[in-house]
Amino acid sequence: MQLDRIGIIELRPLNRYRLKLAKAFRWRPHGPVMNYFRDNALLDYFSGGFNGMGEGLLLVHGSVSRSLAPSFMERMQRVAQDFAQQHQADQKLAEKDREGYTLLLAMRSWEFEAFAMLRR
Repeated sequence: MQLDRIGIIELRPLNRYRLKLAKAFRWRPHGPVMNYFRDNALLDYFSGGFNGMGEGLLLVHGSVSRSLAPSFMERMQRVAQDFAQQHQADQKLAEKDREGYTLLLAMRSWEFEAFAMLRR
């Protein structure tokens, strides 16, 4: 299998596999995975109500100094790593006691295009 040959998975007996990639990683900007996600999964992900147990969607806008932005990114990376470590720890639980969640953290300098067009 190609994924085994390039080191993404490790094939195991009985048609099983082990993922060899880190749970928390950054996609390449405008790379194939980010483009695929943007084109095929983004709207599906955000079409949910984010109102289930343990779900939520936060969007916070503000102006901060450019020098502080990298420290916020570091904190976001720590949250992602915490989530990944909890995933690993909970693998010992029975499948019935676990639920699949996707954590999406993002931060960028951005202005909603519809608002930018109203700017005088």
